[in-house]
Amino acid sequence: MKKLLFLVYFSFPILAFSQISRVKNARNCATYEVLENMRKLNPNMETDQQFEQWLSARKQQMRTTNTQAVVTLPIVFHIIHKGEALGVGTNISQTLIQQQVLQLNKDYANLSNSPYASSANTNIQFALAQKDPNGNILAEPGIDRFNYTSKGLTAPPYTVGSANPLDNQLTNSVKPATIWDPTRYINIWVLEMESGILGIATFPSSSGLADLTGGDNNSTAGVAIGPSTVGSIFLPSSCDQYTKGKTLTHELGHFFGLRHIWGDAACGNDFCGDTPTHQGQNGGVPTHPKANSCGTSDEMFENYMDYTDDVILNTFTADQVARMQAVLTNSPRRNTLATSNVGLVAVTGTNRVAFYDCIGSVTVNETGNTGTYPRYRDYTFTLNVEDKATGNATVTINGGGTATAGFHYQLLTPSINFVNGDNYKPVTVRVFDNAQVDGARTISLSYSISGTGVAAGPSSQTMSITILDDDAVTVSNNIITLLSQNWDGSIVGWNTLSTSGMPNLWKISNGGDAGGSGNMAYISNSTTVPYANTYTNTVAGLAVLRSPLINASGVKDLVLSFKYKVRGEVASGTAYDYGMMTYATPAAPNSFPDVPATGAGPYANRSATVSGTPAINLPNAVFSNTSFYLGWLWENDDAGGTNPAFNVDDIELKGTGTQVETAVSNSYGYDVRSGAGINNFRSTNDKAIARLTNLSENVTGITASVIAAGSAQASITTSTGTFSRTEKVFQITPAVANTTASYRVTLYFTSAELAVWGGNKLLLKVLKVKDGASLTGPINSGNAIAVTPVSATEDAAAGVIAYTADFTGGFSQF
Repeated sequence: MKKLLFLVYFSFPILAFSQISRVKNARNCATYEVLENMRKLNPNMETDQQFEQWLSARKQQMRTTNTQAVVTLPIVFHIIHKGEALGVGTNISQTLIQQQVLQLNKDYANLSNSPYASSANTNIQFALAQKDPNGNILAEPGIDRFNYTSKGLTAPPYTVGSANPLDNQLTNSVKPATIWDPTRYINIWVLEMESGILGIATFPSSSGLADLTGGDNNSTAGVAIGPSTVGSIFLPSSCDQYTKGKTLTHELGHFFGLRHIWGDAACGNDFCGDTPTHQGQNGGVPTHPKANSCGTSDEMFENYMDYTDDVILNTFTADQVARMQAVLTNSPRRNTLATSNVGLVAVTGTNRVAFYDCIGSVTVNETGNTGTYPRYRDYTFTLNVEDKATGNATVTINGGGTATAGFHYQLLTPSINFVNGDNYKPVTVRVFDNAQVDGARTISLSYSISGTGVAAGPSSQTMSITILDDDAVTVSNNIITLLSQNWDGSIVGWNTLSTSGMPNLWKISNGGDAGGSGNMAYISNSTTVPYANTYTNTVAGLAVLRSPLINASGVKDLVLSFKYKVRGEVASGTAYDYGMMTYATPAAPNSFPDVPATGAGPYANRSATVSGTPAINLPNAVFSNTSFYLGWLWENDDAGGTNPAFNVDDIELKGTGTQVETAVSNSYGYDVRSGAGINNFRSTNDKAIARLTNLSENVTGITASVIAAGSAQASITTSTGTFSRTEKVFQITPAVANTTASYRVTLYFTSAELAVWGGNKLLLKVLKVKDGASLTGPINSGNAIAVTPVSATEDAAAGVIAYTADFTGGFSQF
């Protein structure tokens, strides 16, 4: 093996407007907030402590009984629409209702691919009610479909008492006018609700005693969900986050006594011993491990009682099941459902299969988490059966796309076997980490079926997997500034965007106040300079201040800071007029999801103007090694609010590049392909060691190492005398000895490591030493060669010095 070391020879804007959309990341369940508001209005209402004491005793009693038999409960869906045709808008189709019941039954039977040993079957199943309360056979089983006007209701969306306890159209008007006997039916209202709320359930009570009011009564018991949430994994209402039927799974969990997994408090208690303590609610699609400050090493964000996307929810635990069974057996309006006389119409699905994610595409990271060579990460996707397999079948998985099999990925399940009763099968793809800067690559999965146990579904028959490259690094030992703006200089690249008719727009002048000096950006309803620091609180709308496109290629650990002041509107803990940090992608520059980070808002206050300078840690999974826009969003409703609106100044976005490795360390092993361009080798703690380019042939398992570290000068003896060399020594090692490859190598130092060389630091030569030759003994032309670098450069701002040299004759054994 050759050692690469160093030897010195002393000879030597204008703002524009357009339409925008807000993308809210979090699931919005109002069960807890409404329950707390009801307690404020009803002093005799049962407390959490009273309910938990009762439930604990019921659970203990049930532990002494036999295992609960499976029970099937009747459901009626009250579909409240606005006069649309059947299957359009809020007048959702019978097919979606049937798919929803299929999804419920899978979820409650623990057939949704939970990865946890603590997951359990609830022994609760659901069917559509056959008869209405008068005993008439329903034309559509389990469906009560009507235009809101036919019941004398106002037009949706309906308030639910979340923001204002006294403003609850759902409880006070909708439910009493439409509910069916809750001792015989589970009532599910499908309707539009205020503030984008997806679902709300009534919480059970311990008894029907008149002096202890429970969470519901005979006029209110049940669950309300938004029309867009109805569907299943197999056939969702759309491919959005919360359209695959899991909202009803979540809300029925509340109906049967479950609390949010985070206990509706920081490190709160959900009263289930087998669920980990959560810091708070999760949203989106997190990755494991997800530790928190509560002492939990990994959160269970796949639990149905979290707020994550439908596509990953799959778990009720045994303790959660025990709670539900105790409530089902003992709580009013639950304990009579299993013996209801309204008739049951079972929903049966087919044996059709489809990939789990209806979008048909997913993005994964190349970065490995297992092994040293090869380094890899396994990803599992689900081939889902609408109901279950009806016999034997073999499904052959086919791969294609721009990714290269054997280099970028491997199919670990090239074929999977279904047998009668199977609900799903995992498809596992191993993604190999590499050192090559090769951009995003795609794997296109499809399948063919042999046998009759399953059949191809009508959609979601392919899956496109995009592998994000992680090798386009920016080598820098110092912090990198990606964005800096104080509004007193150039504003090129900045834009302000707003919804139609929005009177409150972003302005730049010295009329605002964010705690800085000079000009600043702020929301104003004024059209005359200097713009007044006021806004119109009677016209609802959105306005976003969008940054120039930020290129964070090779940059990680981004921290955003800025000064702000704001008042806005907050009522009952909910912000209605507020600022928020959002972002957009180059593919959707006018669509703004919230920044998923602590401190990103909402910025507003109920009683006084608030100010601050947040330091927001942007998550690497979203922002590192990519391009994006940042958006300072202002949203206000049309019902009150107090000046000032959002004021912003002194924006700074900084990040960390890939630092230079200064300690003895090594990289993982990577295959390098002939002519593959740039291959960046980093140590196992993600610091730059070397770059290889222009390989003349394929070489397997190359490892780059720092085998000696330091910033002093060392000496080396040759046949012509003793010379100085760097204390730092590199080694490039293939898995199999190679004596024929030619290549170009770049080796990285910090400026501090070479400070001792003074003005000669860019005059050094690269010395390649034959494997087995000692640096403490004499070397000669037979075991070493000194090469003048093709380049020697210093980036003073980054604190990095790089030497690049060309070599022939392979990596070792010469």
